[in-house]
Amino acid sequence: MEVEHVNENMIRVFLANHDLEERGVDVLDLLGNRKQIESFFYSILEEVDTDHKFSKDQAVTFQVMPNTKGLELLITKIPSEMDDKTTDFNLLDEDSAKTEVEAKATEDTTDSATSSTAKQQVILVSFDQFEDFVDLSRNLVLEAGQSDLYQYQGRFYLKLTLFVDELRNLNVDDIQAIAAEYGNLETQAPETIAEFGQEVMSQTALELARYYFR
Repeated sequence: MEVEHVNENMIRVFLANHDLEERGVDVLDLLGNRKQIESFFYSILEEVDTDHKFSKDQAVTFQVMPNTKGLELLITKIPSEMDDKTTDFNLLDEDSAKTEVEAKATEDTTDSATSSTAKQQVILVSFDQFEDFVDLSRNLVLEAGQSDLYQYQGRFYLKLTLFVDELRNLNVDDIQAIAAEYGNLETQAPETIAEFGQEVMSQTALELARYYFR
């Protein structure tokens, strides 16, 4: 764990993946219920605030920037005149980040592509490691479709729902070829994964991965 006291009001902490493992936390936890992870970051604050400059009743903000090597955490004191005794916890300003991602996905997916009458084809891709999915997200941009990521029996599965009639730059074969470079094309029913697997990212998994792990 690397700690930097940027100034009297801010501490920067970098936690490598092995640091997270030692503390029983996975980067994927950050994409789930953020309330469950908040106590973890308070424990990190107690650990790194050796000078006790962040009092227990001091309102703080946590900004989390995950990547494939771990995560960077910025802990900032809220000035007393702005202190409403609440704590702001965000994942790269999560609400606005998701809004930006969803807006971008909407730009890339036309209204007709999302209609129920559009011709669809589903591709299921499995990954041995989460990093392989992240690598794919950097190299595959869906212009018409949605992507859902699941975790099932120790592996990650990406369900790609393609709106075939709206594809322009890449056809189905192109998308399958790119996906096969980073994962394994599966023949089992995607419904099985969706029913029994744990949903990690919904509808815009590729876009979210590109945003959070750039």
